[in-house]
Amino acid sequence: MAQATALPRTGERWFKNRTVEDQEWKNMLKNPGMDTTIFTKGIPVSVIKEEWTALLLLVQKFLTCEGRFGIMYVYHAKIMMHFMGEHTINLPYFLLSSLRKMSATVQKNVGNIEPHLYHHGLIKILIEEQLQYPKANL
Repeated sequence: MAQATALPRTGERWFKNRTVEDQEWKNMLKNPGMDTTIFTKGIPVSVIKEEWTALLLLVQKFLTCEGRFGIMYVYHAKIMMHFMGEHTINLPYFLLSSLRKMSATVQKNVGNIEPHLYHHGLIKILIEEQLQYPKANL
């Protein structure tokens, strides 16, 4: 993954199913002191500061590949903090974990796989990378 994407393997090996311990992400909210436990199905984008919404949309579309653009989850904030240089995560590890999750979901839903397929661009990069090198070099 790291070789194909040219992303460094540095940072915390983290994926979205792990908890986020730090609370710095709350600085992205219009009211950082608000009680976020009231939001049981994600944090509405309307309570996020305007300067964070574009980055959130990029994270949702290209890294977590979700269609719920009106909602931010804490793991979105953790990824956003990576891009702001506040907390480094290992992006190759994250992307590989995401592909593995997608693969497992697709295998469970063989009859209806289209809604579960994502990371098309990343898959293309990985395939092109493998086609460039003979198997003996791997």
